Amino acid sequence: MPNNVMGTAVRLLLAVLSGWLLALAYPTPGQWWWAPISVAIFSALAWNQTKKLGAITGFLYGFAAFLAQHTWLTVVGVDATWILSFYLAIWIGAIGTVISIISRAITRKAIPWPIGLLAISSVWVLEEFLRGRYPFGGYPWARLAFSQADSPLAFWSRIGGIPWLSFVVVAIAVACVAIFFMASMRAKATLVLFIVACFLIPITLSITSSLTGANGPDSTIAIGVVQGGTPQTGMGAMDVRRAVLDNHVKQTIELAQKVQRGEEPQPEIVIWPENSSDLDPFVEADAAALIDQAAKAIGVPILVGAVVESKTDPQNEVYNMGILWDPITGPGDTYIKNAPVPFGEFIPFRSILTQLISRYERVPRDFAHGTEPGIFTVNGVTLGDLICFEVAVDPVVNRVINEGAQLLVVQTNNATYAGTALPQQQLQIERLRAIENDRTVVVAATTGISARITPDGSVDPIIEDGEVGSFVVEVLPHSNLTPAARFGPYVELLLCALVVGVLVFIPIRERRRRSS
Repeated sequence: MPNNVMGTAVRLLLAVLSGWLLALAYPTPGQWWWAPISVAIFSALAWNQTKKLGAITGFLYGFAAFLAQHTWLTVVGVDATWILSFYLAIWIGAIGTVISIISRAITRKAIPWPIGLLAISSVWVLEEFLRGRYPFGGYPWARLAFSQADSPLAFWSRIGGIPWLSFVVVAIAVACVAIFFMASMRAKATLVLFIVACFLIPITLSITSSLTGANGPDSTIAIGVVQGGTPQTGMGAMDVRRAVLDNHVKQTIELAQKVQRGEEPQPEIVIWPENSSDLDPFVEADAAALIDQAAKAIGVPILVGAVVESKTDPQNEVYNMGILWDPITGPGDTYIKNAPVPFGEFIPFRSILTQLISRYERVPRDFAHGTEPGIFTVNGVTLGDLICFEVAVDPVVNRVINEGAQLLVVQTNNATYAGTALPQQQLQIERLRAIENDRTVVVAATTGISARITPDGSVDPIIEDGEVGSFVVEVLPHSNLTPAARFGPYVELLLCALVVGVLVFIPIRERRRRSS
């Protein structure tokens, strides 16, 4: 076998192995340091290669990484896991192409190396920006930043948001690669100092933040969380109608009894998870009566997660809704999920795909897209409501924060994926949202994981995946806006514009050099 063929084969094998290493950074096992190491190996493999080889390297790297990260999707089907991984890998193939283009331009001195390295780091931000929005609302899961909840780098998210954290992870990796390829000792020293600064700055800022505290009310709000469980898990988790509602009513009444005995403090609001009412309480009178019973027992409003008939097109649409249910006046303010899951909560090209893939028939009606932010006010405190998948969607999170949310609640239903890595992956995202926005995040799940997450990312208490129960926690609302909340979207757009600008500039510069 010719050496060049063997070298290419080894390179592609290493791409697959490094992709698998990236998956180790996400739960489980959640070892954050594998992310920069893996990206560094991949960047080195694509460095100075042809565009074609860069694309193939990136595709194999991405396919291995996403396939290993999405083992939980095998609950839906092995084919679904492979198809999604294949699709996502195409995006990483594009990154490999860009790395090859920019690195060759650096080598030829068509662009200054600092600009080139910034552009390579920014291409990941561009990829996550586009993938998280297009097509069909996007798929923002498995971003690089989401592997960093336990990393000393995590505080960067509070400075520039989740996109900025992804950028920093890649920048460290690319700097390590550049140290290897750079001939200048001065450049090598500069890159080493840059890497050290990437770790020292967020550590210093996190310590300073913990000492100074945050602006907000002096008083806390007591929040109850109920995890009632589902009669079964997997694809048929919600098939037994009314069982999920009965479970959450039972747990809420038991919580009320604990409060009466002095075992738990009196909550000011109770959070039920997504789909905790598996019957539409606006249509099913017995469902409304059960929720009323629970609310009267605990004596405070309950934020109920329910599937509700569409008011405009009930034959084809439903709402994934949060309903603030008062013990006296009944249902009040509502929130309709803004970002339903493509192919999970709505089916693009429904008429075609349902004929090709029979399991899509399990989603007989599409979930409508809500347009208003999830904002609820209880006893003068503003809660920002996110429903499940939305916790990964930057625009939805940023909007509720800028609309005045002083804490975040996440209503989620992970029963389909109980016992898989998905609940732990979602918990990591929720922890980063707490850090990013300097907000306590309260999570209520049907079947794991329910928890309180403090603004430093700590988790306590917790109801594990597969367990049932309840708890009441005191939460200190925060009113300050972090730099990420104020400027994060603009930072993201700036980084995206940077890489686009460099890619436009390189061929212009090359033509000028050839003509001179």
